[in-house]
Amino acid sequence: MQIDLAMLFLTELQVGSERLYKIKRKGTSLNLRYEIDGEIHRRSYLSGLSWRAILLFALTEGKAVTVHEMDQPGRYRKLFPNTLLRRLHWYARPNANFPPVARFYDPNGKAVMLLTRSRVCGHAVDALHNLAHSGPVFQPLWISDIMALRPMLGLDLVRDETFSAAMPISAYLEAAAMMGRIVEEPEFPGLSLTGNPRRLVTPPSSKAGRSIFDQASRENPALEKLRDRTIYADYSLTI
Repeated sequence: MQIDLAMLFLTELQVGSERLYKIKRKGTSLNLRYEIDGEIHRRSYLSGLSWRAILLFALTEGKAVTVHEMDQPGRYRKLFPNTLLRRLHWYARPNANFPPVARFYDPNGKAVMLLTRSRVCGHAVDALHNLAHSGPVFQPLWISDIMALRPMLGLDLVRDETFSAAMPISAYLEAAAMMGRIVEEPEFPGLSLTGNPRRLVTPPSSKAGRSIFDQASRENPALEKLRDRTIYADYSLTI
């Protein structure tokens, strides 16, 4: 879990050219109902950073955290049903190169997100997405940040229930680097893939994320060795 936390606090979800927590709409919040060691909490967070801090303290103290609701009632389980969470957990193994497990998209726009595995006891996932203006991004994301896109930015992602990928994530990454966008599966036969994907650009960490990581590193010096670790270290990819 230390590896997961290190990467998550040193990367940010960027929407357009700004980090998510900087461009939220005024007066919006993320509603959560969650359980920590059997105690139920209901809170509204003005920033995803607040929820991350709660998770960090609880998980590092060995407490069990279970999320029951995020955003609107029922929306969390509609996007992340237990069957999907179990599949994402099963794919969370070293040196993997499985096909993406799920596809989220914006019915009213061009946003697409492909999920490959889970992290931090199911509180985060790895995703290839096109939310940043800089081009496709492959990074670990807090599920709370994905859920916050609707209330805080008006980006209402839905899960593609017909999605079934036959190509491994390496093919999607190579195609994304080649085309500068996320490629749909029917397009793959027309591409000359080599099996050697080029590493995609990852948005830099925020000052707040680095500060949290620095504090955690002072308390646990072993974390410092993870400062430069990237998502690619957990996949069997030739880059």
